[in-house]
Amino acid sequence: MNYDLKREINRVKNLKQNEGKSNAFIEKQAKLNIWRRQIDIESKFHTNTDKEDAKKLFDEYLANYEFESLSDLNTLADLICEEILKKRLQSELAQTGEKDQLPNDKTISSLHSIEERVLKLKEILGLDTKKEQEELSALQALQKKFSIYIAHNRNEFSTVCGHCGQMLLLRRRCDDNNFETLKHPMFSGRFYYNRRGMELVKAGIWTKEQYAWVFYTSVDYVDWCLKEENKIVEIENIDEDEIKNFIDKKYYLKKPKEIPENILKENKDLGEK
Repeated sequence: MNYDLKREINRVKNLKQNEGKSNAFIEKQAKLNIWRRQIDIESKFHTNTDKEDAKKLFDEYLANYEFESLSDLNTLADLICEEILKKRLQSELAQTGEKDQLPNDKTISSLHSIEERVLKLKEILGLDTKKEQEELSALQALQKKFSIYIAHNRNEFSTVCGHCGQMLLLRRRCDDNNFETLKHPMFSGRFYYNRRGMELVKAGIWTKEQYAWVFYTSVDYVDWCLKEENKIVEIENIDEDEIKNFIDKKYYLKKPKEIPENILKENKDLGEK
């Protein structure tokens, strides 16, 4: 390991934001810093605008993609040069359109050539092609779906008894790392909860004590459920509409249909007696 790399590793390791980072991460960041200084992307351009645009692009690529060698960064520098030229030609064509003039054939041909070179360089570097973007979008959608699911089910698992076929709820105990097995009457994420039963309590058909007895819980828990009802859990980077959409697709979470009229009538008749 040469002296410059050792010195850069020590500098990167002592940065506050790298506290606790692995040695592999520190060494990779140090190498990237050294390579980056050797490129000097701004020196490849003349105008301040191009210099600023090139530096911004260079920083964005380094922040969003992994590069394994100085050769990769040199190829990246070539890509940025092409992208700056592409932007410049696109600006020229836009100005021509604003003046109601026909675009120059040579300019259009140059733009197409540059676009081809940009795609080729991105392919060499393994950057975002259309297919990769579609795959990434699908992955991001799946990650969001799991984020919502985990937030509602982080402390419990459901299974089926192999002996009797009864649905079971495996709930993590608070005092240790063991699980207790409960009959599974319905649940809402990590909360032991029956939405229909709670609707009966709100309608006065069941008392809180009746609900607590049916679902093996306490009156205090029923009070808590009523107080916290309809509050949407907050999940980082997930919109409220996506959370609501998730809830509406789960029978044990979504708002149930109206209580059947015959149940309401029977309760009213009992009250009159």
